[in-house]
Amino acid sequence: MRPGLDSEGRISLTADERRRRRRDWGIAGLVALLLLGLVGLEKQLLSFSQTLPIGSDAVFLTLVHINVIGIAILVFLLGRNVVKLVVERRRGIMGSRLNTKFVVSFVFVAAVSTTALFIFSAFLVIHTIDVWFKLQLSDSLGESVEVANTYYREAEDQALYFARLIASQVEERRLLRQDGLEDLAYFIAHKQLEYNLGVVEVFSAQLEELAKAIHPDVPVVALEARDSELIRTGLSGIEQTSIQDAGAGELIRGVVPVHSTFQEREVVGVVVVNRYIPRAMGRRVDVIHAAAAAYERLKPSEGTFQTSMLLLLAMITLLSLLFSSWMGFRLSKQITVPIQNLAAATAEVAAGNLDVRIEHPADDEIGLLVAAFNRMATDLSVGREDLERRRAQMEIILGSVAAGVVSLDKEAVVTTINPSAQRLLGIARGAWVGKKVSEVLESSALETAEDLLRRVASGPQEALRRQVSITVGDEVRTLNWTVSRLRDAEGESAGFVLVLDDVTQILNVQRMAAWREVARRIAHEIKNPLTPIQLSAQRLRRKLGERVSDPADRKLLNECTDAITNQVQALKLLVSEFSNFAQLPATDPTPTDLNQLVRETVTMYRGKPGIEFETQLAPSLPKLDLDCEQIKRVILNLVDNAMGAIEACDGGPRKISVSTRLDRAVGIVYLEVADTGCGIRPEDRTRLFEPYFSTKRSGSGLGLAIVSRIVSDHSGYIRVRENKPRGSRFIIELPART
Repeated sequence: MRPGLDSEGRISLTADERRRRRRDWGIAGLVALLLLGLVGLEKQLLSFSQTLPIGSDAVFLTLVHINVIGIAILVFLLGRNVVKLVVERRRGIMGSRLNTKFVVSFVFVAAVSTTALFIFSAFLVIHTIDVWFKLQLSDSLGESVEVANTYYREAEDQALYFARLIASQVEERRLLRQDGLEDLAYFIAHKQLEYNLGVVEVFSAQLEELAKAIHPDVPVVALEARDSELIRTGLSGIEQTSIQDAGAGELIRGVVPVHSTFQEREVVGVVVVNRYIPRAMGRRVDVIHAAAAAYERLKPSEGTFQTSMLLLLAMITLLSLLFSSWMGFRLSKQITVPIQNLAAATAEVAAGNLDVRIEHPADDEIGLLVAAFNRMATDLSVGREDLERRRAQMEIILGSVAAGVVSLDKEAVVTTINPSAQRLLGIARGAWVGKKVSEVLESSALETAEDLLRRVASGPQEALRRQVSITVGDEVRTLNWTVSRLRDAEGESAGFVLVLDDVTQILNVQRMAAWREVARRIAHEIKNPLTPIQLSAQRLRRKLGERVSDPADRKLLNECTDAITNQVQALKLLVSEFSNFAQLPATDPTPTDLNQLVRETVTMYRGKPGIEFETQLAPSLPKLDLDCEQIKRVILNLVDNAMGAIEACDGGPRKISVSTRLDRAVGIVYLEVADTGCGIRPEDRTRLFEPYFSTKRSGSGLGLAIVSRIVSDHSGYIRVRENKPRGSRFIIELPART
C-alpha cells in the first residue's frame, strides 16, 4: 500500500492486492530457483572433489540445507518489503529513507554481536588451516617452475652469445663480400661444430640466405619453420630472441646484426643461432608448469573444512540479519506510514498544491502533528489567495500610473518594471527583468543611474532626483529620475525603486512661455518708435526734396529715406510675427472635416511646377473640434517648409505627401506631411519647434513654433521623423471626438 491523492485532494492509503500477489509469487519463484542452483552447485563440488573427507559428510549437508531453508523462508517474507523499499528509494518517494534507517538500525543491533563472533571464529579457522597446509610442495613446485624458466633463459642467452661471437668474426674477416662467401660457408660450419650449436644461419640485408650449418641431431622438419619478422628485426640493428615451435621440438633463435666495416651504423646482414630443444625436454617443462598450475587451482580447496565452517557461520549471521530486518520492517511500518503520508503532503505543498489534506484518525502524537499540518496548509492557502489578490491589485495600480516605476534589488538587478516605464524607455515587455542596470542602460544614462544608486546606498539620503535626457528611437525625451531606498521590516536595505517622470512636454511649454514673454516685450519695445521713425523719414523727404537742387543729392536723399521706410516696414512685419506668437488668438473649435480642410489647402499648391502633390486621406474620418483658420495655417506652414526643403536639394524625387489616418483603439487622428527634401539633421530635431531656431537663412524661426503652439492649443502633439529614403515627416496627433 502506498499513499495517494483522492478526488478531494486528501492523502489516503490505497491497496493493489493483485500486483502485490504477483510480486510475492515472483519472489517465491526466485527463491525456488536459488535452491535448485544450490543443489546443482553441491553436486558439482562433490563430483570435483571426491577425495576430500568433508565433501560427503551428511551432517554438513544437513546443516547447509537447514540454513538454506531458513534463509529462503526469511527471504520470502522480506522480499516484498525489500523490493518495495528499493523501488521507493530509487524513485525518491518520501518516507523511504526514514524506513530504511529503522531497518538498518535493527540490522546493526544484531550485526554487532554476530559479526564479532563470526570474525573471531573465522580468524581461528583460517589460521589453523593455513598452518596445516604450509607444506614444502608449494615451494618445490615454485622452484621447479623457476628451474624450467631458467633453462629457457640460459638457452636464449647462449644463442645470443654465440651469435655475437660469430657476427663479430664475420665483420672482422669481411666474409659477407661476394668474394668471401665460400669462406663464409666453411667458417659457419666450423663454428657450428666448435660451439656444438643446433643451426647457424647467415642472411644478407636482402633476406637472402648466404650460409647455413646444421647439427645432425636437428630434424629436417624443424628447419622448415622460419621467422622472417625476427630476421627483419635483426636487420634493423636490434638483437632479439624468440621461441618457435618446430614440430618435433622447439627452436630458440637468437639474431645479431652484422655491421659494415665502413659505416658502423649500416647493417649488411644477420647471424642467426638456433638452439634446438627436443620435444621430450619440452614435455618435461610443460609437465612442471601443468603441475604448478594444477596445484594453484587446487590450492583454494585446501581449506574445505575452513570453507564449511565459514559457510555455517555466515549462514547463521545471515539468518540473524534477515530476522532483524523483518522485525525492523514490521515495527517501522507503524511509524513510517503516517510520516510518509505527511512527507508526501509536504511535497505537494512545496509544489504549490495548498489544498492537500491528510486523513489520520489516530489521537496520538502523530495525529496531533497531522492536525497541525492540516491547519498550516489551510492558513497557507488563505494567505496565498490574499497575496495573489494584493499582487494583482498592485499590478493594476502600477499599470495605471503615468510615471514609470522600476524596482531593483541590492545588486541593482531589475526585478519589476511597469508598462509606463517600458513606454518611456522604449523597451519590450520584460526585456529588463533579471538584468543589471549596467547591462541595459546607455552610457549617458548609466553614469547618472550609477551615481544616484551609489549616493543613495552610501549616503544619508533616502531619495535623490536627477534630470536625464535619453534617446528613444528618433525622439529625445527628458525624464526626471528619482531613486529611493527600500527598507524591510528590520530597517535593512532591501533594494531600490526608480521612478521616471516624462517632463519633455513640461519643459517645452515652459520654454514656449518664456519665449512668448520675450516676444511680447520685444514687440512692445520696438513697435512704439517705428511709426515716428517712418513719419520722420517721409517728412525729411518731402521737406528737403524741394530744396535740394543737385540731382545727385536728391537721389541720395531718396535712397536713404526709402531704405529707412523699407526697413521700418520689415521691422513692423517682424513685430507683427512677434505679436502673433506672443498672443495668438484664442481657438474657436467647431466640428470640422479634416479631410476637406486638407483638400482645400493642397489645392492652392497644385499648380506649383516641378513638385508632385499626393493626398492619402482616411475614409470615414470623424469630424474633429478644430479652429479651421489655425489648422489651415499649420498645414500651409508645413507645406511651405516642405517646398523649401525640396527646392534646397538638387536632383532626386520632388514629392510632397499629405495623409490622414485614424487609430480607433486610442482615439487619435494622425495628420502627416512628408517631403523628399534634404531632411533634418538628428541634432536639430530636438530644437526644431523652439522659437527663433531655423534651418533656413531667411527664416525668422517662429513658423514651427507657432505651429507647435496651435497644435498644443488643440490638445495635440507634433513630432518630426525621418522620411526614408530621403526627406522628413511631420506627424500631428489630434484627439478624436468622443
